[in-house]
Amino acid sequence: METSRKRRLFAALWCLLCAAAALAVCSRSSPLYPTNDWGDANIYFTIGRGMLEGLVPYRDLLDHKGPLLYFLHAAAALVSDSSFFGVWLWEVAAGAAFLWFSLKSVSLFCPEHLSLLTAPLLAGAVYSSPAFAQGDSAEELCLPLLAFSLWCLLRAFKAEGAVRPGLWLVFANGLAAGAVFWVKYTLLGLHFAWMACLAFWLWLGEKSFSSALKACGAFLGGMAAVSVPVLAYFAFHNSLGDLFGTYFVTNFTSYSDAPSNWTVPFYNMAVSGLSTLTSNPVWMGLALLGGAWLIFAPRLLTGAGRAALAAMAFFTAFFIWCGSMGWPYYGLPLAVLAPLGFVPLLSLLRRLPLRFEAPRLVAAGCAVCLAASLALEALASPNVSFMALKKEDLVQTKFAAIIKAEGGESLLNYGFLDGGFYLSSGILPSCRFFCRTNLSNWEELEQPVRRMVAENAFAFIVTREEGALYEMEGYELVCTEYQEYDGVLQPYSLFRAKG
Repeated sequence: METSRKRRLFAALWCLLCAAAALAVCSRSSPLYPTNDWGDANIYFTIGRGMLEGLVPYRDLLDHKGPLLYFLHAAAALVSDSSFFGVWLWEVAAGAAFLWFSLKSVSLFCPEHLSLLTAPLLAGAVYSSPAFAQGDSAEELCLPLLAFSLWCLLRAFKAEGAVRPGLWLVFANGLAAGAVFWVKYTLLGLHFAWMACLAFWLWLGEKSFSSALKACGAFLGGMAAVSVPVLAYFAFHNSLGDLFGTYFVTNFTSYSDAPSNWTVPFYNMAVSGLSTLTSNPVWMGLALLGGAWLIFAPRLLTGAGRAALAAMAFFTAFFIWCGSMGWPYYGLPLAVLAPLGFVPLLSLLRRLPLRFEAPRLVAAGCAVCLAASLALEALASPNVSFMALKKEDLVQTKFAAIIKAEGGESLLNYGFLDGGFYLSSGILPSCRFFCRTNLSNWEELEQPVRRMVAENAFAFIVTREEGALYEMEGYELVCTEYQEYDGVLQPYSLFRAKG
């Protein structure tokens, strides 16, 4: 028992080390980077910082992602409200949990000591890929929740030594599904398939309709346990209408494209899936290899298990892309299948004339894999070049120095996604539409802001343009600086109110 506990502790610490190392190199939230300049990450963090000062998402600060994402960033701001260090800690925690449950999935079919080799390689493959973006995406933070449920399913449908999930474990999967729902509900496809497959197996396979009903109740109970405090927060702030109006109605009607016919979602899946494969060949290759191996290889999963795994992969992709092809990072949740690719690879490794059971050999293998992972991350991550910039040379830092020197108390990030200027200046937004979003009706949403600009409601305005934007007659240009964003050299202009 003591030995088993020590092995679990070592595996957990190993996953934490691998996650911290990979995310230190690959995430722009890492202390090794001057800042994370990604628009999405800054939006989440600006709203999280605002929540600590009493501002309410959707009502006071408008974005369209799930509220749990903002709660997480409010907690990160408690650690540091002037840097992304708290966000990076969340990423490391999520990364360690993702690697832990991935390792447990591989260990179902391979020796546990060999499964340790996969943690650094999986981290390198996933976090150095373009789908990872700059770090701090909703997809990244949901990976451990998806990995947990995948492990539960594989364990339940093993051909030998299966462990059926009890009601408490079903409830735990409901908790995971509820968390995913309130982060980004288009990532709920895996959990939808998980519960559907379990219910049908209990009903038709086990001939117990009552067991299926109990499992569904436990699963929905878990989702409700997450939903109640979320809804209570918005009810307390009299903002339930803002929550539902934005997170559901606006996303359904403005952010996703209505398919013209039933073939469109499948076309989106095919084109976007192929694009994800070509852009992220390492972890997508592992996911395809592992998925095919477990579905078609005999004596690994039961027939119901193979069908369930295929359903989970299909519905994960379907939920992601049925509304639109989206952005390159949309496909990242499919990385939850990547650890399965190590199952056939480790099977081949065991055939080599080496005794990999020897502790020293396993330790040496782990060290080599960690070194290989770090090399992959340094060479492949699209973010590494940004690490060379100094914080004082960033346009965010330069503009913040000017704003602080002149005693500026209000600021507007005008006409583009949050560029990190609220964070660098320490100023919280004073209007609901504090930056442009990716919603298709942004022009309608921007009308009140234009009126505020015309009334000189802001001391300073930052644009990502060469010149002034709408209704800026009352502002004068202070300076324009050029800085690369997403691979393109962009002009950033700072304006002050006249007089």
